[in-house]
Amino acid sequence: MEEEFEELKSQNSFDIKALAFRALNYWYLFVITLGIAFVATYFYNKRLQRIYRIESLISIKEEQNPFFSSSMNLTFNWGGASDKVETIKTTLKSRAHNEDVVRMLESYIHYKVQGEYRLEDIHTEAPFIVSIDESFPQILNTPIKIVFSSDQKYTASIDFSTAESFSGLNYKLNKIAKIAHGETPYTGEFVLNEEASTNYFKFALTARRDTKIEIGKEYFVYFTSLNSEISKYRSIGVNLKIQGASMLVLSLTGPNRAILADYLNLTTEILKRKQLEEKNQFATNTLEFIDKMIDGVEDSLRKDEQKLKRYKQENKVFNPSAKGEEVFAKLNQYSIEKNNYLLKLEYYKLLEDYLNNSSDYRALPAPASSGIDDPNIMNNVSKIVGLSIRRAKLGETVKNDIFFKEIDQDIEATKRVLLENIKTARASTNIDIDNVERRTARANAEFRKLPEEEQQLFNIERSYKISEASYTMLLEKKNEAGIVKAANVSDVKVIDNARDLGQTSILPNTKKNYSIAFFIGLLIPLAFVFLVTLLDNNINTPEDIKKLSNIPLLGIVSRSRSSSNLAVFESPKSSVAEAFRGIRSSLQYIYKNLDKDTSKTVLITSSVSGEGKTFCSINVASVFSLTGRKTVLVGLDLRKPKIFGDFGISNDVGVVNYLIGQKSMDEVIQNTPYDNLDVITSGPVPPNPSELLISEQLDELMSQLKQRYDYIILDTPPLGLVSDALDLIRHVDATVYMIRQDYSKKAMLNIINEKYKKGEVKNISFVFNDYRQKTKYGYGYGYGYGYGYGYGYGNYGNGYHEEERQSFMSRLLRPFKKR
Repeated sequence: MEEEFEELKSQNSFDIKALAFRALNYWYLFVITLGIAFVATYFYNKRLQRIYRIESLISIKEEQNPFFSSSMNLTFNWGGASDKVETIKTTLKSRAHNEDVVRMLESYIHYKVQGEYRLEDIHTEAPFIVSIDESFPQILNTPIKIVFSSDQKYTASIDFSTAESFSGLNYKLNKIAKIAHGETPYTGEFVLNEEASTNYFKFALTARRDTKIEIGKEYFVYFTSLNSEISKYRSIGVNLKIQGASMLVLSLTGPNRAILADYLNLTTEILKRKQLEEKNQFATNTLEFIDKMIDGVEDSLRKDEQKLKRYKQENKVFNPSAKGEEVFAKLNQYSIEKNNYLLKLEYYKLLEDYLNNSSDYRALPAPASSGIDDPNIMNNVSKIVGLSIRRAKLGETVKNDIFFKEIDQDIEATKRVLLENIKTARASTNIDIDNVERRTARANAEFRKLPEEEQQLFNIERSYKISEASYTMLLEKKNEAGIVKAANVSDVKVIDNARDLGQTSILPNTKKNYSIAFFIGLLIPLAFVFLVTLLDNNINTPEDIKKLSNIPLLGIVSRSRSSSNLAVFESPKSSVAEAFRGIRSSLQYIYKNLDKDTSKTVLITSSVSGEGKTFCSINVASVFSLTGRKTVLVGLDLRKPKIFGDFGISNDVGVVNYLIGQKSMDEVIQNTPYDNLDVITSGPVPPNPSELLISEQLDELMSQLKQRYDYIILDTPPLGLVSDALDLIRHVDATVYMIRQDYSKKAMLNIINEKYKKGEVKNISFVFNDYRQKTKYGYGYGYGYGYGYGYGYGNYGNGYHEEERQSFMSRLLRPFKKR
């Protein structure tokens, strides 16, 4: 049972070694497919547009104002670096930001020349600059050929057969418009520095500095849409240089390094400017608020000054009394204090109205502009302004309200806290005002004791002093805000600008493409070889026989180049002849248990016709006759007789005639030209061959032949087709079962294996016929010498055999011939 399992396992296993050797034999397929793959990849890489990657490096850091100190009442710095990094990453990918860069760079205007395979963008290498009328629809995605006929004149032409669309774009409004076109190409002549106006474009060409116009050279101007350019550059890579650090690597990929570098540098420059504007927004709001207040105070101060001057001149009062000076100083101080408190109340009212009636708090002025020093109000005003600016920036890139939910909640919470702060601060300020008014009332009681004229002078002067103090305070706040704003720097710092340094292309990835070509070049023939191996049901090597059956292998016979089946007689020193001598020796090993003086018989059969059964029968008989022993070859394949033709004898009389009683033994035996070798042909084809082979006459025939001959060779019908051979096994001492390389099917051995296991056949051996040394199956077994049950000598027989020589061309073309 275990042997059967092992045999079944070996039959179903896939032979990796055979696959490897078969693949080696098809080496020319690998060479061809690899060659084709590499050549195709070379042209693919050559034709593919080169894509480059350009990078720049910036840092995001909260830059503290060097003029900002704790002694200053103005607070303009807010936000944190980590939050700012995420904001800037979002800004750099936003449509609004990239539209600003595209418009400023005019990246929708392409300057091209004809390259080897396509129009190539030359950017600033073009000797001219195109200035378009943005309100006129310029034709899109259609090359406009520019050819200079002189330093001042050029021809512009459009071939409508290559046009991708017949629409134009109004770049000012970013609107598409249809363009009517003719059937024939458009051509027009224009002058440099003058506007060229047509139905398809409207622009002026100006010469670029430090470049020379080549007369007759073809240039192309190509317009693309704003949306496509913005969409292309919104794919800008924005990544942290180091995780956790506030340094960003900006990267772009495209076919022109100079364009990519210019875009990266400009996008950084615009980002820096916007960040500084946002940082200065608070100070700008404060300055505007202070300027409005200064205008009102300045008018009051001018009027009070004129009134004081006029009163002194009319009443001749210039030096008030010491008591009056003292009272006046008190009243003046109290008035200034009250005025400052009123200014605070005014700011609280303004702030409260703004919070209740507005939803955008970016324009809130700094509390310090009105002398507010309450830290809660100052911090919360700064916070709500910062949140409002963040929301506005987010609104440039995000349209879904769900993204504003969290920030709106923060703004609303800060607003509620700030309103409570205002309520508390207003109550506190009113208490302060009440205290000042009580002190002012006591001072007024003293003031009323002064002379009338002195009282009037002090009233006018007090009003003037109050206006002057307010004016001075506002000027101080304005100066502080101006200093802070002027000293502010952007939080975006360029560490490494983008540069065109001749960077190598990232696409096509030639190494990767050649690697893919290599694997494809290997995979295609390997898949072919695998399929051939997988679908191959033929027996190709001695190893196949070993895996498929436990029946021993008697010998291996190479392919015969002889013109007839008489290989042993025609080429006695050939490898085929030596193989049959080896089979003879192996048969002697089987016969060793028999009496030396008795006749030996061997039956030769196969699975189907064409496996070399007759060829083997003739040559086995031949090698036995060469030993000087009397040998007879009996043709028992009554259905398809063959052995007579090679010996030049007829098949008119044979075994059939003897079996049906028409002829005697001597009448059916035919002599051959070779010593010690006789032949009994099968004779005419009978209607009942199977019945004749199991008749008593056959027993009598075998008995008489054993008395006359030392060796009897029986050529029988194929075992896989008819059962005649099984009926003859009882008459023989040994059975030879023929297997032909690359012809016999693996499944054909199942019949003989089954009968061998049941013991129906004994002393049976295989002979592997038509074997080609070093074949596509990878096993270099020799041509015969088959020692016993083993294999041959292999290549060690070289020099001892006479083989047909092949020409050099035949050997060279051998791998390409049909196998």
